[in-house]
Amino acid sequence: MENCGFGWQNYILSAALSGNGISGLPVSNLQNPYGAASLGWRIAAGGDGWGGYFKAALSSVLPIRVVSLHRANLSSSASWRILIHNGATVVFDQTVPCSVQNGQCFQVLPAAISGDTVEVTVWDSGNPDGFLSIPLAYVGPLWQPQRNYASSSTETLTIGQQSTTMLNGTEFVDARYVQRGLSITHESYGDADIIVLRQIQRVAASGQNILFLPDPSLPSEDLASAGVFGRLSGGDLSNPYGPADRHAQTFTLTERL
Repeated sequence: MENCGFGWQNYILSAALSGNGISGLPVSNLQNPYGAASLGWRIAAGGDGWGGYFKAALSSVLPIRVVSLHRANLSSSASWRILIHNGATVVFDQTVPCSVQNGQCFQVLPAAISGDTVEVTVWDSGNPDGFLSIPLAYVGPLWQPQRNYASSSTETLTIGQQSTTMLNGTEFVDARYVQRGLSITHESYGDADIIVLRQIQRVAASGQNILFLPDPSLPSEDLASAGVFGRLSGGDLSNPYGPADRHAQTFTLTERL
């Protein structure tokens, strides 16, 4: 088991993006922070090998550990290819099932790889919607604190629905959304961790989504089930053990809809 990981340096947001997509919902929509399908990247049915493709040209050679897609309508039959270049050299090339859970899929590398270009192709010929919709993506490093988070951390599930009861007692429920949330309690951050935590909170305060993985060593399907990508806010930083190199702070992370 690895220590938990935060992804807060999303290269997608500053990369030069190219790829396919329908008019009005281009691949450049991956650079906004919204998870709504109406503001995402959409690939029409048919053509392009029934797949979505994007290329992210990074500003320089940068460390990459995680590639992930979020709020997608991908089905259980979806697969994807991730190709990472460092100049003219291919440093990573893998085609695997997406292992979709909660509308998201992950590829977490055993260690960071340096690259300047990331290409992602997604195939889902069995998709019942007749199109692919991918509103959010993360490409970047993963920061892990010196010690792991506390077992007192909790997960919440907010069900967005409206219930209407008729005069005869018949009840109609209009289901609108399901939103996951985490309360990430950490009671043993080190002094060096605090510097990065402050940076993460500044980035989150700007509206950028933050990725959290409870255990980056999990299989892809379990990562997709456990990981959350969304809005983060932090509580007070405390020193429960006096002068010791131990600091406590709780983060609230809410899935971006």
